[in-house]
Amino acid sequence: MPTRPILISLLLLMQLLFSCQGDNPKKETHKGLPVVSKKVSKPSYDTLLRAFTLLQKDPLLSNASLGYLVIDVTAKDPVVVADYHAKQLMMPASTLKIFVTGAALEYFGKPVVPEVTVTNQMSVNWRSSKLLRKIGGKVYNSATTAAGAKAILDFWTTKGVDTEGMNFYDGNGLSRNNAISPKQLVDALYFMRTSPFFQEFYESLPLAGLSGTLHKAMKGSAAEGRIRAKTGTIGKVKSFAGYVVTVTGRKLIFSLIVNNFDCRVKLMKKKLEAVMITMAEI
Repeated sequence: MPTRPILISLLLLMQLLFSCQGDNPKKETHKGLPVVSKKVSKPSYDTLLRAFTLLQKDPLLSNASLGYLVIDVTAKDPVVVADYHAKQLMMPASTLKIFVTGAALEYFGKPVVPEVTVTNQMSVNWRSSKLLRKIGGKVYNSATTAAGAKAILDFWTTKGVDTEGMNFYDGNGLSRNNAISPKQLVDALYFMRTSPFFQEFYESLPLAGLSGTLHKAMKGSAAEGRIRAKTGTIGKVKSFAGYVVTVTGRKLIFSLIVNNFDCRVKLMKKKLEAVMITMAEI
């Protein structure tokens, strides 16, 4: 039978071991996107989480589908800040162009930069469809929408994006048969940070309050000049996906999609922009 001093020593040793284990949050692997466990909490995210909670409870979204994912990539390993139905496949509208233009830069390099810039800044549908077919021609020697869609899905799969369920019915986002999840968008944006053409891709995205389809959006707020994002709009669909450099210097990647809402697009746009402004204020 162990003596009392030995028992006390054993208990202290066990307590030390368990406390040390708690100092290192577990990492999960999400096919190329390592994410620190969401047990890591930061008080500075509280206002953003409250904004998302209010959005979820908004009566105008009672019959809608809402999905979002926000990650903080300030440190080496990305941290999930907020997620809601992040893996749900949704109609993405023109945020789909992120997959087309990102792949086009990787396949064709500098010569395609002007085309990518115009496509993302002004969300030009025919240019995006043309890029999709061009990729199909390069990869499968068939400049068709079907070949381009297959080539793009193959490309992003090789880059670590889980493309399961993803559907490219067209190359521009106009079809309601397109299906992409908020997480797939964030994963693609996360990968592009490692691309040799990241700067060109980043600068091709509209800048809040200053350029492209965001030139009038969020002017005079913390988001002006701090958010670069692709916009997406079709009937009862509104989406945003991109990058944020917050007022405190944090770097975020986000995707936000709403389908089948019961209000005018202009009103839904304002509601989503309010959340984006809160992101920039972190």
